Amino acid sequence: MVLTCVLMGASTADAVTVRQFSYDPADAKTREVTGGLTFQFNQSMFGVKVTNVRATEAKATADLAPAAPSAVGPGGLAAVPGAPKGDLYAVLPTDEGAALTSALCPGSRRAWMAIGKLKFDQDLQVYVIGDSPTGGPARTCQALAFTFHGEWRLPPPAEPFDTRELDQPQFPR
Repeated sequence: MVLTCVLMGASTADAVTVRQFSYDPADAKTREVTGGLTFQFNQSMFGVKVTNVRATEAKATADLAPAAPSAVGPGGLAAVPGAPKGDLYAVLPTDEGAALTSALCPGSRRAWMAIGKLKFDQDLQVYVIGDSPTGGPARTCQALAFTFHGEWRLPPPAEPFDTRELDQPQFPR
């Protein structure tokens, strides 16, 4: 009985909140390479999952998917030159993902982002990692530094619509 109540409470407590944090470039290199970025992520009691990254000043979005550290090759992130830190996400080739990979990691066909902890009012470090054009080990293409700019508030999710509340036509009996 107690276990059932705990499990039922866990599903309620694990509600996912979609959030968006916007960041400004912290240095000239980051400003030149990317400009400002906005990260959209799902936050739950079990952690954060980044879903996409957007150019704050342009119309470009790249979808991201969580990736295991081993996705970048043998030895994982620790074996990549520059020892990037953060949660690893694959840049998906949909939308502008392929263009982002090409721009941030010239010559790479696949790219990943090691993203530091997303916390309100905290600066952020992002490493862009790409596969080697020559088939060698993955490499750190960019080390980007950002200052926190703000949070974009999303509208609350729509309440479920109950069609029984519609006015139903009444027919004569």
